[in-house]
Parts: sequence; structure tokens; C-alpha cells
Amino acid sequence: METAGRTGRVVCFGEALALVADPGALDDPAAPARAAGAEVNVALDLAAAGVPVSWIGRVGDDPHGLLITRTLAAAGVDTGGIEVDPAHPTGRYAKSLESGVDGLRTRMHYRRAGSAASTAGAELAQRPAVRERLAAASWLHVGGITAAVCPAALRALAAGTGSVGVGARRPRPYRVSFDVNWREQMWPDGDPAVVADLAGRADVVLTGADEADRVFGTADPAGLREHLPGPELVVIKDGAERAVAVHRDGTVTTRPALAVDVVEPVGAGDAFAAGLLTGLVRGEDVGRCLRRGHLGAAAVLVVDGDSAPPLPARLLDLGVEAWAGLRIGPGGIVEGVPA
Repeated sequence: METAGRTGRVVCFGEALALVADPGALDDPAAPARAAGAEVNVALDLAAAGVPVSWIGRVGDDPHGLLITRTLAAAGVDTGGIEVDPAHPTGRYAKSLESGVDGLRTRMHYRRAGSAASTAGAELAQRPAVRERLAAASWLHVGGITAAVCPAALRALAAGTGSVGVGARRPRPYRVSFDVNWREQMWPDGDPAVVADLAGRADVVLTGADEADRVFGTADPAGLREHLPGPELVVIKDGAERAVAVHRDGTVTTRPALAVDVVEPVGAGDAFAAGLLTGLVRGEDVGRCLRRGHLGAAAVLVVDGDSAPPLPARLLDLGVEAWAGLRIGPGGIVEGVPA
């Protein structure tokens, strides 16, 4: 599925957030923090895998905006498409653990209203730095959170100017991957139509099974394909069980997930997307791409941050039984790996 003759570069567009350690520090614009946000996580994970990647979007002219830009640049992500907003702050969020019916669960606390990312408008798609990066890209990666936070900018990209845009008529000069990333609280009217429409315009769609039920009315691979006939590939992440890729002709590729001693789940879906994209950029078969996704997700599930370098690529070549015998924990690969 690699775009022949292009650079292999991925462009990620989305919301940047500063992840602060304590919800009590959410109103502190200089609180110690880490770079986060769905497409920021994807960009960091792609760079860790050695994939050329750019991140485009808006950050505030504040310590957290500078932190995010420097973190991306230090990781090897191209930051030339970042716009600094002097009037609006960088969004912030924090995590806390709370007791639920199934044990501890992560609760997210946000300060994103009026953020620099939320003010990204239609003019972003026309900025020379953005157009230059899209013109050189093999892939554009966006998601449902971006559709909620930056609707004007994403609509401009979706409208397409010439050959640039999420919704530009195929063939495009690059492929679009779209992570559904449905967040109920970000859509006050509860209508998933915008997200469903953008998914239908993409070349590769990623969705969790629970998200697919909510947005498309089904998580059944064949039924989901009926809702999304256009994309080349629809990938359903079925929790800790498996990932299923449904090809345009209806054939299905399935790869089981790894056993993981989960520390904290936030960012695992982004890491899966980065792993999948890593394989697609390199022209690998879909089964191997799904395994890359699982390795990326497992690496993030065992840390308390939102991104992490993927597990060793040698694991991709394990046989079915050896793969099934792996268990990943905070200390790394804890059992089942051949000597």
C-alpha cells in the first residue's frame, strides 16, 4: 500500500496538549508537563520507529507550547509546520486513577476550551509551510478528536484545494489514515455523522470495536465494510483480543493482541496507529502491519506516559505459538521469548 515514488513521510495534524502530573496543576500554565495529544503521540511513536514524520498544528506562545515543540524536534519530528498563537494558551490535561466496577480506571481532566489548537481555522490549510509538507507526504494522519477540537481547519483540509485535502477526490498525492477516536463528551449533540463522513473519505480507517458500534452501528467486520465501502483498509481494534483488517474486496486479516500487564491505557490506540502506519509506509503486508500495531500499543500500555518506543522489531518474525506465548510488563518482555 505504499505510495510509489514519494518520500515515505507522514504528516500528522491535530491537537497538542501538555500532560501535567497532577489535576491540581491544570490551571498552572508553567506546570511541569509532557507532550501529548493524539496526533502528537502518533508523531512521536512514528519518529521512534524511524519513520520520517511532520506534525502540524497550533500551540500557545507559552512554556507548554515551547515544551511540545522542543519535545517533537528532539524526537526527530519535523516542526516547521507548527504555528505559534500569541493570544491563546496551549491546552492541558491530567490523568487520575479512580475505582470502577472493573477495578481502577483512568479519568481525564482537561483545560482545552479556548486553546490555541481550537482556534485553528481554514487558513491553516493555505499556509505555505503546511502545503509544502502535504505536497511531500505519502500519508496524512488525522482523527476524530481533531474533528471536534479543530473543525474549521479540518473542514478546510477536507474540502481540498487542488490535490490537498482529506476529502480531495482520489487519487490523492498521499493517502489519508483516520482514527475514529470517538469521544462522546466532545460532541454535545451526540451525532457521529461528521466523524463517520471523514472516515468514509479516508484510505485507511482505525476504530475500536466499541467506537464502531457507537459511530457506525456495528463492529461486525462485514457490516462495518458496508458502512465504509471506500477505504482501502478498515482496521477494528478489538480490545485486548485482536485486531481485524477488512480489505476493500471483503477479505479479512486478523492478528491476536499480546498479553500485557497494563499500567495505564491512554495512548495505546495512538501507538497502534503509529505501528500500523510504520508498516504501511514500508510496504509491508497487512498482517505484519497489525503486529507492528500490537507491539506499539503494548509498549505504551506498560508505562504511565502517552507514548513510548515500540518493542523490538525481531518479535514481528515470531511464529504463531511464540507470539501467543509473549507477555509484556513494566519490566519489558517477561516470558515466552526464545533465547
